[in-house]
Amino acid sequence: MARELKEKNFQIQVANIKLFSDSRKGDDAYKEIMIKIKDDKISVPVKGGKNAILRLLWNDTYLYNNQSYEILYGKFSKFTVIDGKDWINLETMDIENVDVPAHKFPNLVETDYVFIPAAHRFIILSTQNINISAVERFLKIALKQVINPDEDYEVVVEQSEDIFEQIMQAEEIHKLFIRISYTNADVGDDAFDFMDKQLKESKIGRLSMDISPDHTKNINTDSKIISGALKVAQSNGFAKATVITNGEKRKIDTKQHPRVIPLKSEESLFKKKIFDTIMDLFRNNK
Repeated sequence: MARELKEKNFQIQVANIKLFSDSRKGDDAYKEIMIKIKDDKISVPVKGGKNAILRLLWNDTYLYNNQSYEILYGKFSKFTVIDGKDWINLETMDIENVDVPAHKFPNLVETDYVFIPAAHRFIILSTQNINISAVERFLKIALKQVINPDEDYEVVVEQSEDIFEQIMQAEEIHKLFIRISYTNADVGDDAFDFMDKQLKESKIGRLSMDISPDHTKNINTDSKIISGALKVAQSNGFAKATVITNGEKRKIDTKQHPRVIPLKSEESLFKKKIFDTIMDLFRNNK
C-alpha cells in the first residue's frame, strides 16, 4: 500500500533585500550578510516587548532552469525580554529586584524562513504570531550591524498586486506619490523594464515622484512613466494615492498592504515550492 503524502497549505510573505556595494556582489555577498546576522546572534527589538533573532540557519541546493542555486533556511524567532527590576511580590506587596536567568528568555514563537540569495528575497511562512512587519524591522536593524562602512542597503516588503491595481484602475487619481529605487535584476513587463533602465542609466539611487494632475484633474496611469514606476514600486518602493472609486474619495498607502501568497505542496517539499515560486516571479525571463 502506497504511503499517503501529507500536503501543506500555507501563506508566505516576502521582503526584498538590496545590498549596494562596490566591494562585493552576487549571491555570495547576500549569503555572507545573512550568515553573519545568524553567527553574531543579532537580536532586535520588535513590537509588543519582543525581540527577534535568526535562531537556526541551514543551507540547501535546488535546480532552476538547469542551474543550481543555494538557499538558506531556518527559524525566525521572537521572544520576550524580561527586566529584573521593579517586580511586585504579591505576598509582601513589596517592590523587589529579581535575578533573571542569563541568556534565557520566555514566550518563544517562531516560523520557518527561506532566504534565496539569487533573488535576494527573505520569505517567511506567515502565522498569527509572526508577520512580515516584524521581519522588516529586524532586517533593517540587523543589516546595519553587519554591512561594511562603505556599503548601503534597502529592505522593501513586497506589496499586494491588488492594491496597485486599484490605483491603476481608479476612476480618477487626484494625487499620487511614488518612491522607487532600481531593481537588482528583477524581471517585469515593458513599462517595468523601461523605468528600471532609466533609474540605472541615470545612476539614481532613489527617486521620489510627487505627481499632481493638470487641468483634467486626473492622472493617466497608462503612460510608461507612471505605470512603470508603479510596477517597480511594488517590490522596490511604495506609492500613496488619493483616488475616486465608485464615486467615493479614498486614500491608499501601498505599504499598508503587504503581499500574501497562498501556496500548497507536499509537507516535505514546502521549501522547494517557495523557491520555485519566488524564482518564477522575479527571475524568470521567458
